[in-house]
Amino acid sequence: MKIFALNLCHEFELRNNLSTYQFDPITFEELMGHFFKGPEFSGQKFYVGINPDADTFLREVLDLLKNEVWRQLDVTVCFVFASEEKLVDFTDNFRDTFRNVDAAGGLVTDEKGRYLCIFNRGKWTLPKGHVEWREPVEDAAVREVKEETGLVDVSLLDKIGKTFHTFPKGKKWILKTTFWYKMHASSEQELIPEAAEDIEDVKWMSKEEWMSVAEKSYPLTRDLFVNEFTKSLI
Repeated sequence: MKIFALNLCHEFELRNNLSTYQFDPITFEELMGHFFKGPEFSGQKFYVGINPDADTFLREVLDLLKNEVWRQLDVTVCFVFASEEKLVDFTDNFRDTFRNVDAAGGLVTDEKGRYLCIFNRGKWTLPKGHVEWREPVEDAAVREVKEETGLVDVSLLDKIGKTFHTFPKGKKWILKTTFWYKMHASSEQELIPEAAEDIEDVKWMSKEEWMSVAEKSYPLTRDLFVNEFTKSLI
């Protein structure tokens, strides 16, 4: 399970035998020691081996997740659990601390195999948005793609999966689950960025073009593309 917070990614993974790693996972205290180094360890991934006291560990992870300095760093922290029971208990308790909302979006390709990307608040990303009350998730995904990009005719294909990310809203914290679908649309259609959602540009991109702007995207978006490109090689 991965949970994104701006540029910070938290992973929670079951690994019964830590000796399978080629290195020793660090402790949570050692991880926090890196905090003061700031941007010099941006882009790195840390493995943290834990056998946590549930309440204490949950508070520590939430503090890390909500810290603005950490959230701005392009860092992945993978917490390794020794048993499935501890992993399930922790993730259940973690979800319960947030207000949960659903969203849906699309990875849209055209007849040339290019991907439809939007430029939103200084980042290249993929079209998505909130699921309305009682709205089927699939319908929400197609609707949001159309609204944010100007497309009129969009074909819904396979479900890709779901992602999680957190953000503050007033005094509350939100855990947003986004359901992603593969879609297809003709590039002959006019593209119109949705100004009301601060979308400045909509563009069809080849894999090479996407890779050239990947650093100007969120880790969550890059993760979706990594999965897409990996599957295309199988």
